[in-house]
Amino acid sequence: MIARRHVFHIGGYDPILPDTQLARFRRSLSSFQKTWNVSASAPGPADSNQVSSSWQAETSGPNWTTKTSYEMLRWDDLILQDHARGMLSRLGASMVTLGDWIVTGTLFRFMRSSWKYAGFFLFPYLWVTAFALLGAGVGFALTWLTGLHGVTAFIVGAVVAVAIFTGLLHWFGWRRPINHVFDDWIFSRQFVYGQRPLMDARVDDFAKAIVARAKLADVEEIVIVGHCLGAALVMESVARALKLDPDLTRHGPTICVLTVGATIPKFALHPAGKSVRAATQAVANETSIRWAEYHARDDAISFYRFDPVTLKRVGRDRGDGRPNIRRVQMHTMMSPESFKRHRFNFMRMHYQMVMGNDQRSQYDYCMVICGPLPFDEITAPAGGVGRFGTDGALLLPDAPAGVRNAEPQPLGTPIRAA
Repeated sequence: MIARRHVFHIGGYDPILPDTQLARFRRSLSSFQKTWNVSASAPGPADSNQVSSSWQAETSGPNWTTKTSYEMLRWDDLILQDHARGMLSRLGASMVTLGDWIVTGTLFRFMRSSWKYAGFFLFPYLWVTAFALLGAGVGFALTWLTGLHGVTAFIVGAVVAVAIFTGLLHWFGWRRPINHVFDDWIFSRQFVYGQRPLMDARVDDFAKAIVARAKLADVEEIVIVGHCLGAALVMESVARALKLDPDLTRHGPTICVLTVGATIPKFALHPAGKSVRAATQAVANETSIRWAEYHARDDAISFYRFDPVTLKRVGRDRGDGRPNIRRVQMHTMMSPESFKRHRFNFMRMHYQMVMGNDQRSQYDYCMVICGPLPFDEITAPAGGVGRFGTDGALLLPDAPAGVRNAEPQPLGTPIRAA
C-alpha cells in the first residue's frame, strides 16, 4: 500500500488560481467519499508562491490510510497576461496562427488524427466567420432597404457590418469562449516556435521542483499529472528533470506520469514541435518511469486513440507502458443524470478526467492520486474496481467483495499490496 504520495499537477490553458483549484479538489474529494465509502479531507490552506501552490490531503478506509501532498505547478499568471491583449491584437495573431497551421499542414494532420480535435481548433474561427457574415448581411440589407447606392451605400454598409461584428465579438468573446480558445492557439504557435521565454523559464522551474522532491525521498510515490495542454508541459518538465538529475528515478520514490485529456500531439504534429517530440521520447525511453495515458471518446478536446509517442492511431488499449494507453468511458464515471446533462458540454466533459467520479469505474482521478494502491495497480485495465469492498476496505486481488483482507498498517509503513 502507498502511505505517502506527492502529486504534481500541471493544468492546461486555464488560469485557475490556487484557491479555486483547492475548492475544486475538495469537491472532488467529497464525490470520492460518497462513491467509494471512504473518508477524505484537505483541511489546509494552500501554501502558494509564483511557481506552485500546495496543500495536504488525507484519505482512509477501514484498513488503509494515505497522505497526499498535492502541488499545483502554476502558470496562471502567464495565461492572464495573454488574456489582457486587445481585440485587434488577438484577431491578428489568431489569423497568423490559422495561416501557419494550414501552410505547415498541421491542421490537416489534426483532421487525420482526430477530427473532433480539428473541430475544436476551428470552432472559434467559425464563430468569427459567422459574426462577419451576419454583420455584412445586416449592412447590405440596411442599404437596400434605405435605397442607398454607390459610395454612400458602401460606407454605411461597412460601418454597420464592422459595428455588428465588433459588438458580437465583444459580447460573445468570453462567453463562448472564443477569446480564450484563440489565446490558447496563439500560445501554442508561439510555444512551438520557442517564442515564449517566460514559459520556457517556468518549465525549468517545474523541472527543478520535481528534482528537489525526488531527492527529498520522503514519499513512496511521486505522480506527475498533466491535463490537456499541461500534458505537453509535463513531458518538457520531466525530460528537463532527467537532464538536471540523471538519477531522478533512483532516489527512492517511484516516478509516475499520468496524462489525461492530453493534447501532446497539438505540438508534436507541428513540424516545429521538435522539442516536445524529443521530450516525449525521452520520457518514453526512461523505462523506470511509470506512464499511463487515459483516452475517452466523449472528450472532444483530446486526441482519442492516438499515441503521443509514435504519433499514430492505436487500438483500444496499449499495455507496453510507453505509455500504457487506457480507453475509458465517461458514462461509467458520471451518474446517468449528470452524463445526460453534460454530454454536449465539451469543457465539462474534458474536466471530468480531473474530477471525482459519481460511480466506481476503472478510472477515478481521486483514487489514482489519493488512494492506497501503487500507480501500476490503480492504472491497470480494471483500475480500482474489485479492489475495494462496499465499506471502502482494501481487498487483495480476486478477494470476494466486502471481505477485509488487508491488515491495517501504521502510516508510513512502505508495504505493497500483493
